[in-house]
Amino acid sequence: MLDFNTLNTRLAACQLPVVANPQALPEGITLERLTHALGQAERGQNGAWLFLLRHLSNRPAAAPPPLASPAPSTAPVPAPARSTALRPAATPNVNTAPTPTPTRSAAPRSGATPNADTVPTPVPYRPTATPATPAPARPAARRPEATPNADTAPASTPPPPTAPAPARSIAARPGATPARLDRVQCRVYSSKAALCIETDVTRQDEPTLRLEAAPATGPRAYDWPRKLTLQLTREELPVVTATVLGLLPRCTYKNHGPAQNKGLEIEHQGSHLFVRLFQKERGVLAVPVGPADSYDLAALAMRALRQGAPWLSDQGILMLLKLTVQRMSVAQNVKQ
Repeated sequence: MLDFNTLNTRLAACQLPVVANPQALPEGITLERLTHALGQAERGQNGAWLFLLRHLSNRPAAAPPPLASPAPSTAPVPAPARSTALRPAATPNVNTAPTPTPTRSAAPRSGATPNADTVPTPVPYRPTATPATPAPARPAARRPEATPNADTAPASTPPPPTAPAPARSIAARPGATPARLDRVQCRVYSSKAALCIETDVTRQDEPTLRLEAAPATGPRAYDWPRKLTLQLTREELPVVTATVLGLLPRCTYKNHGPAQNKGLEIEHQGSHLFVRLFQKERGVLAVPVGPADSYDLAALAMRALRQGAPWLSDQGILMLLKLTVQRMSVAQNVKQ
């Protein structure tokens, strides 16, 4: 289950409105899309940040962010504390050290006779000045000594909010772990081979699909330890999605794997899809995919594209596939 305290902490660290209630999310925004968009925003993608700001700011529950500002309001408190620290700095000037200097200057002015007059004058001034000045000066000196400690305490409190910064970097590096925990797959079985398609993440932390095919060893029995695995690249995912949706007739990709000896071919045959995974010295593993399984495969492909661009809706992704992948592929075929 999703911890809303952790989610709100990450949203506040990105200067975004918090989620007070999961039922208060805008229509069309799921927790999955929200979490993925937040991860993209933490990695510095401005589009994901604007997507979250636009959808979360329209909610009436977006008022909590200004309430969370007491933390920064405590930071300016040291400013008056510093001003009080300057006051005790001025107290040494108020000390009795300057007071005897005017009495000494008064002694030469009055001559020899006023020396007896000057002697009583400092005596009344000393008791009046000393109880007045040292008494407030001592507590004032003690208070600023306590206030810097109080200043350092609030100054040390702001760093904890900044502590999520390393948490972001930690979350960004093993970004594949949440996707692996949230993997979704579909399986297709035939008499000669079985096919498994599941969501995955590339080395660049980009959502994609992984295809695995295993040869059949008997009725409803397959040799999965000898499976043939292939991961779609960022460039291949939109084209494969367009082929599964029927926008393109077929797509073929080769040179996969460390030895560049793996490949994939998907053909839309109208009534069903035909998926082939092949590798040199191992032959071809072909699996026909019916309408129901084709729907699941299309849903997984759209899911991967939506995770890569959470600010787009399914209709927006479908429109982009028509305007880019379909048109450009048709234009390339015409040129050929």
